[in-house]
Amino acid sequence: MDKLPFDPYDFFGYLASGLLLIVGMNLVLGFPNVLGQDLKLVNGFALILGIYVAGQILATPSKTLLEDFVVGRLLRKPSENLIHGKAGQVRQLLFPGFYKALPPQAILRIAQKAGKLSGEDLFHHVRFSEEVCANDKLVGKIDSFRNKYGFARNLCFASLLVGLALIIKAVFHPGPSLVEYGITSLVASLFLFYRYLKFFRQYSYEMLSVYAGKG
Repeated sequence: MDKLPFDPYDFFGYLASGLLLIVGMNLVLGFPNVLGQDLKLVNGFALILGIYVAGQILATPSKTLLEDFVVGRLLRKPSENLIHGKAGQVRQLLFPGFYKALPPQAILRIAQKAGKLSGEDLFHHVRFSEEVCANDKLVGKIDSFRNKYGFARNLCFASLLVGLALIIKAVFHPGPSLVEYGITSLVASLFLFYRYLKFFRQYSYEMLSVYAGKG
């Protein structure tokens, strides 16, 4: 077979966050008991299925919280920042590069081609324009960035959940290394959030740059 029988993102993107959630549940709640177990074949497949399903479940609240609320409402979507690029000093300091706009000439060409469209309307216009859809190399590139930002977003959300749960358990039921594991998970979540923003911005940057064309 020339192609893999599964979408790599569908497989690894959901498995990674699902596995972290299952391990976190084991540490916090004591079930499912997977750590240090010698799983048989059937049990192993059942565990993989459970991990995959957990990853699928996490994807919805992950998008709702991180993409729709934190980025969409608080930070603004990359497609908007690439056109407007203005933000306060605090945001510029905390998220360097995220608010960097396209070159002025590229923004002008986009306005000339897309008219008064802005925000999500502009994004969808560009995403399904002939300049983008007919460019197989570009489509492959933005699909890769979409997979990467989805992976980082879901894993960031799972790390945040597990980290908070471990810290809360440590407060009420102190145990060996719970605080250390919790802090490590929260720090990992922070770094994964920055990776998510990087790939999310690059996804829109590639599309808008190609759509703008050369002057």
